[in-house]
Amino acid sequence: MTDESVNILLFLANGFEDLEAIAIRDVFGWTQYRKKLKKALVSTTGFHPVIKSRFGLKVEPDLTFSELNAEEYQALVLPGGFYSYGFDEAFDEKLYKLARQIYNNGGYIATMCVGILPIADAGLLKGKQATTYPYSRNHDNIGRLQKNGAIVVNGPVVMDDRIISCSGPGSAVDVAFLLMDHLMDPKTTQEVRKFMIYRSDLHSVKAPNYLNRTV
Repeated sequence: MTDESVNILLFLANGFEDLEAIAIRDVFGWTQYRKKLKKALVSTTGFHPVIKSRFGLKVEPDLTFSELNAEEYQALVLPGGFYSYGFDEAFDEKLYKLARQIYNNGGYIATMCVGILPIADAGLLKGKQATTYPYSRNHDNIGRLQKNGAIVVNGPVVMDDRIISCSGPGSAVDVAFLLMDHLMDPKTTQEVRKFMIYRSDLHSVKAPNYLNRTV
């Protein structure tokens, strides 16, 4: 991206995972820390006037879903969430259409945990690599990816053709920085990492092999 600023749309479903949502807002918020940095604006949206997270956060979206214009955004971010707390509402044709519009306009899609599953259902993962949360008790998340034509990868963070996925909330900050790298530029990412005192080497752990387990 060569523009001085970018617009990112953060979709929140009821039951969203708190850290995954906050990571995007926080990391990109640090672009405001120095005047020399390229700027990013993260706007929240959802299907309700107030959206409640799994662990009790209440968010009043910046924008109602009905007033969105997909052409205004260079990225869509979809955190995962908990089915039993309302995340099922993310499996909605209105969200599928929005994701397809932003992606087909050349935009990026960044997801965390089970946030990749609506993107798979939208038909955007056929033949693409992706990962998801492996430990859901009552849902076959890996099977759902495979059913939609995705190539499931055993790894914490995966990017394929402008679509980012991760296996859980522990990688949320890494997803944010990866998106920043591509949506803005590596220099901006390097500066933000410095100001946040973020040490990626401290987070390097071998991913468990969960592809053959029952979820």
